[in-house]
Amino acid sequence: MSPGWEHQYSGLFTPLPRFAVEAYTETAEPTPRYVIHLPVVVADLAGALSLARTLARALASMPQVDVGGSTVSAEDAQHVRHWVFCDRVMPDRRRCARRADHDDACSPVDDP
Repeated sequence: MSPGWEHQYSGLFTPLPRFAVEAYTETAEPTPRYVIHLPVVVADLAGALSLARTLARALASMPQVDVGGSTVSAEDAQHVRHWVFCDRVMPDRRRCARRADHDDACSPVDDP
């Protein structure tokens, strides 16, 4: 693989959130689940990421919301997604709450 592939595919190797793992490992008959797609149009990527972080923080207290799975895409290239949060699992099993591609150490506390 070419140099830098880890960064390009880093989201593929991120562990799934606990509820997602449980959803695929339950032995009982699964109940239907639905994902809400809420299009919001913003003029640039930085603004879209900022708005996505704000919306995710506002909804984070709801157990149905997977904040770590938040992504942003261009309107005409929705298959190319940009992660909003880092969401790496830290040694104490909490997830990093900082923005994706941050340079400093991971932290369970969101960026100010």
